[in-house]
Amino acid sequence: MASLCSHLSFLLLQLFLLFLSASVFANTCTIYRLSLSLDQQNSSWVSPSGEFTFGFFKPHNKNQFLLAIWFTKIPDTVVWSANDNNTAPTGSTVKLTDDGRLALYDPNGESLWERPAKGAKPAICAAMNDNGNFMLLDENHEPIWQTFQEPTDTILPGQMLEIPSTLTSRRSEEDYNDGRFQLRLQLDGNLVLYYVAYPTEVHSMAYWATMSIKDNASSKLVFDEKGYMYVQEGTKRIYNLTKTDAGSPQDFYHMARIDSYGVFAQYHYPKSNRCDKRWSVVQRIPENICNRFDTLLGSGICGYNSYCMEINEEPKCLCPDDYTYVKQYAPNEGCRPNFELPSCQPDGWDTNRELVDFHEYKNLDWPLTDYELQTGSFVDLDTCKQLCLDDCFCVVAIHNGNSCWKKRYPLSNGRRSESVNRTALVKVPKKTQSSIPKNLATLRTSQL
Repeated sequence: MASLCSHLSFLLLQLFLLFLSASVFANTCTIYRLSLSLDQQNSSWVSPSGEFTFGFFKPHNKNQFLLAIWFTKIPDTVVWSANDNNTAPTGSTVKLTDDGRLALYDPNGESLWERPAKGAKPAICAAMNDNGNFMLLDENHEPIWQTFQEPTDTILPGQMLEIPSTLTSRRSEEDYNDGRFQLRLQLDGNLVLYYVAYPTEVHSMAYWATMSIKDNASSKLVFDEKGYMYVQEGTKRIYNLTKTDAGSPQDFYHMARIDSYGVFAQYHYPKSNRCDKRWSVVQRIPENICNRFDTLLGSGICGYNSYCMEINEEPKCLCPDDYTYVKQYAPNEGCRPNFELPSCQPDGWDTNRELVDFHEYKNLDWPLTDYELQTGSFVDLDTCKQLCLDDCFCVVAIHNGNSCWKKRYPLSNGRRSESVNRTALVKVPKKTQSSIPKNLATLRTSQL
C-alpha cells in the first residue's frame, strides 16, 4: 500500500510539474509558426489576456500598414511599431523564418524589416505578453529580442530602458514617421529631451534634462507596474519623473509617450465602464512646451509661419488668419499663406499701400526672425504698423513699449500666451483671391 501511495504521489507530482511547465510555456512561448497576412483573417495576434494586439495596424488616411502593437480595448492607441518610415502595402506578410528571424515582407517578397539582425542567435518561437512586450525566444525560452528593448515613442509599465536608449516622437498624431523630438538616456546617465534636425538626426538643442550625470553610469529609466517612472542608478532612485499619484493599475491602464509637440507625458485610461473614457495626463515634461525654448535653427515646437498656444492645458499649433496648414492632418508641420508672397515687385500687392491690411494679435511673437529694430519714444503701435507698411520686405511687425521689430519669412518659434508681452501685426492683402478656407481654430482664438 505504501508503495502504491508513493507511486500515486509520484504520478501526481509529475502531472503537476507537467501542468506547471505547460503554463509557464504558454506564457513565454506562445507560438512556433508565426505567420500573419493582410490578405487573410489572421492579420493580428492577441495576448493571452486580450489586453494587447500584435499585427497589422492601418493609420487613418492611409492605405499602408504598420507592423505594430496596440491596446486591444482602447481605440487607436499604438504603443510600438516596427516600420514607421517604411509602411507596408496590402498583401504584405510577417512570419518567423526558417533561420529564426521575424521578417516583414511586401507582396513581392522584398524584406521591409527584420529582427534580430543577421548573425544573431535564431529564434524558435515568439510570445505576445500581457504587458505589451513582444518577444522572440530561443530553444531555452530565453529572449533574444523584444520590443521593450527597442521602443519607438512609448513605454509601458514593467518596461525598463538601459543606457543608451532613445524614444523618438511621431511627425504628427496621424503620421507615424519619425518626428523632431527625442528622449535620450545617455551614456553619462543623463535623461535629456532634444529638438532634432531630420534627416541627419543632429541634436539641435536640449530643452530639458534630469542632470543625473555620473562617471561609468549604469542608469535605467524604470516604469514600474504601479505606474511610477524614475531614473535608477544601481538600486537607488536618483530622479522621480512621476510627481503625482498615477492611479492604481487595477483601475487604470498606463503609458508614457513623447508626443509630436516634444512633450514627454504620462497618461492613464480608466478601466471602468464609463462612457466618457479617454487618456488623461498624469504628468507632463516640460509643463509649458510653447514657452520652453527658442532655437536659432529650425522652426521651433510648431512648424514655420505658425504659433504654439496652450489650449485646455495642451499645446496646439495654429495659423494666423489668411494662412492654412501645410498638411491638414499634421498641424505641427507649419502654415502657408493663402496669398502670393511679398516680392517687392512694382505691381505687387505689398508695394501698393491701398492693397495692404494687417491682422493684429495680442500676446503673440515670433522672437527670432527679425531683421530690423526701431526704438524710440515715438514708436507706438500705429508707428510700428506704418514702418512695416512702408517696407515691402516686412511680413510681420512685433510691437512692445517703444520698440518695433520687423520680421521676414519664414516665421519661426511662434508662441502665444499671456506671458508674451507683445503685439503682432501680420501683413496680408486686403482682398485675397484664395479659395482655401480660413483655419477655423485660429479664428476662434484670434483674441485672448
